[in-house]
Amino acid sequence: MSSPIINDDQWLQLLEYVAETYSDVTLSRGFTYFKQQRVASLIISDTRVVQAKVEEGESGNYRVTLNLDKPRSSQCSCPVPASCKHMAAVWMELGDRLGYPASQIMNAKMHLKRITSTTSLESTLLQLPKMDVSGWQKFLNHYTSLIKSTYDLGNYVDMLRKQLQNITKITIPFSDKDQIFFDMHQELFILRKLKEQNVQGGVSSYTSFTLYRVYDEIHTWLKQKSPLLNFSVAGVRLEQTLSYIRQQMAEESGHYYQDYGVYTALWKHWVAPDPEASHYVTKEIEALETMTVDSPSPSLSAVKAFLYLQQSRSKDAWEALEENGIFKEAPAKLFIPFFDYLYDTQNWEELVNWLRRSASFFNRKRTKELDVYADLWTKAIVQLPQAEEHMWTVLEELLPYSFRIIEEMLYEQRKWKPWLEMQIIQGHDPLYHRVNVLQPIEKETPKLLLPYYHQAIDHYVSLKNRHDYKLAVRLLKRLDKVYKKMKQTERWEHFFSGFVERHSRLRALQEELRKGKLLG
Repeated sequence: MSSPIINDDQWLQLLEYVAETYSDVTLSRGFTYFKQQRVASLIISDTRVVQAKVEEGESGNYRVTLNLDKPRSSQCSCPVPASCKHMAAVWMELGDRLGYPASQIMNAKMHLKRITSTTSLESTLLQLPKMDVSGWQKFLNHYTSLIKSTYDLGNYVDMLRKQLQNITKITIPFSDKDQIFFDMHQELFILRKLKEQNVQGGVSSYTSFTLYRVYDEIHTWLKQKSPLLNFSVAGVRLEQTLSYIRQQMAEESGHYYQDYGVYTALWKHWVAPDPEASHYVTKEIEALETMTVDSPSPSLSAVKAFLYLQQSRSKDAWEALEENGIFKEAPAKLFIPFFDYLYDTQNWEELVNWLRRSASFFNRKRTKELDVYADLWTKAIVQLPQAEEHMWTVLEELLPYSFRIIEEMLYEQRKWKPWLEMQIIQGHDPLYHRVNVLQPIEKETPKLLLPYYHQAIDHYVSLKNRHDYKLAVRLLKRLDKVYKKMKQTERWEHFFSGFVERHSRLRALQEELRKGKLLG
């Protein structure tokens, strides 16, 4: 035949007929007959009428007549007046022979619902470019509504991402600009869903890890995509996005500051490069000043302060931070965007001012924020050497958390004397370090190493066991090199002869000295 007996549209019409007239029980029984191959014969006439025979075992056979053009006029010779299991089995056999899955007949209602859902989804997806970003967020919420949170929030994020990846299977007529913004709002959506889980289930360390991982991924993404964005055509979407994040911050309580961090990162990578950045500053401050009256959120206050700083209103910025009653409990990470902005604009005096004023917020267990804080101090004093005294004062105030930082700074700045004093305070000795650590000191001021070596040697000898004697000998051999660096061989010989005489009764030590070729 030149044309198919049933085309796709006719098949869908048949499914609609079956869904309306056959019960689920009848279809299930018909499917059983189909699987048992009880449809013994099936003939299709030129008039599109199907004649079939269905075997019923001891009850004999039943004859089924199906009319493809008028399915409601179809008949069966069994006692059931219409829509029986025998007719259902023949419909399935017919579909199978014509290349359509029999399971679609058995699950006609579900299959039609799925088709309708897919069609509706495609229609909605095609409307996305016309929606604003709040419409995108509503769509994403509906699209992932069947994804339920689990205790493993990392797995929950993976399931959300997998569901969202299905969107890419349909071509959406996004412009390049809108595609970037839509992709970003998918990331913001995932962050929002995680925050919702925090509110519902409480925050655990595991939850926080997932939350901060997603937060860091957004930061990285914003930085990577920035060069691809044409700011001259991004205005409306950018304003919508800033408004969306502001609303998220207004709903945020406590000191999480995830949305604040996203906002400041968005500003740094997407807004600041825009020639019209000052225009956005003014508009955003106006919006924030209105919002903070109605929603005194810590995040909103922090963002307002951050934008005041863009206008060189440092005093107003600090006051904006303090206007929130729980400012003193704010985490150190709150200040990093302020520091970054002042560093990027090379406003060194103001950077030092903010580093000094915020010092108490970093007086906590060493974190990456404290490392960033200390690094900014070192960069600032390169430009403002007169601020170095303030830096050391602040770092001393942050002890004990700043201990390692001070130690590293002293070494980097080749301040060997205080660095060695810190080693002695910690109970370290020259063997604690790799040889190359002490090499710069041996080269520049070897004299400073003498107390460090002598104290360690006396300590190991006082322990009076062979293992520590061996360590003492190792140190003596290195001390010999130090004296040679100082060109004071006679002083070494005088010390060493006195050392040997003092410990002449320690036979094990004398043996180790000989093994080390320090004694003949």
